[in-house]
Amino acid sequence: GNWRLVGFDVPDNVRWGRDALRDKIKKLGFYELQKSVFVFPYECKDEIDFIIEFFDIRKYVRFGVLEFIDNEKHLKEIFKLS
Repeated sequence: GNWRLVGFDVPDNVRWGRDALRDKIKKLGFYELQKSVFVFPYECKDEIDFIIEFFDIRKYVRFGVLEFIDNEKHLKEIFKLS
C-alpha cells in the first residue's frame, strides 16, 4: 500500500497547536523519519485534517501519500507489515 507522510514547521506562537499535532500523530502510531516528519501506513487524513483545522495550523502542515519510500523494508518491519 501507500505511505502517509506528515511534515510540519509550526512556529512558537502556536506551539500548543504543534504540540497537539505531535501528540496525536504519536498516539496514532506514526514513525518519526526526521524531526517533524512522520510516516504511517494507514489512512489517517481525516484525523490529521481535524487537528490542523481545530488548531488553525494548516499553513504549517503538509500531508502526502507516497507510493514509494526508499526505506520501505525497514518501515514494514517497524509496523509489522508483510
